[in-house]
Amino acid sequence: MSARTAAAKPKTAKASTAPVQLKRRSAAAAREPLFSIDDVEYTMPAVVELGDSIALARLLRVQPDEDSKGVELVRHLCGQQALNALLGDSTMTRAEWRRIVELLKERAFGPEEQREGDEGN
Repeated sequence: MSARTAAAKPKTAKASTAPVQLKRRSAAAAREPLFSIDDVEYTMPAVVELGDSIALARLLRVQPDEDSKGVELVRHLCGQQALNALLGDSTMTRAEWRRIVELLKERAFGPEEQREGDEGN
């Protein structure tokens, strides 16, 4: 076999057959304030783990409209108590709702520009 023939056939790296080693999440993940109602603060995760982002993406795909998606984002990332407070106990405006939902989307999936680029994948 000539040197040219050998160069024309690049060697492919073999995929490792070793299992992927992961670790469990820490029980107390850091949280940051998202909104407050009458001095009661409601929080969101400081970092949304990839597994949660994937689960959320799957959950949001079946929601019929943006408000339904927002409800699921708040419930999943902030909890039922935060959702109840927003929907039942606040004087929230449409603009405030949109802002809360957008902050949660950014936390879970990255900036909007990044999300638009990933939709085709």
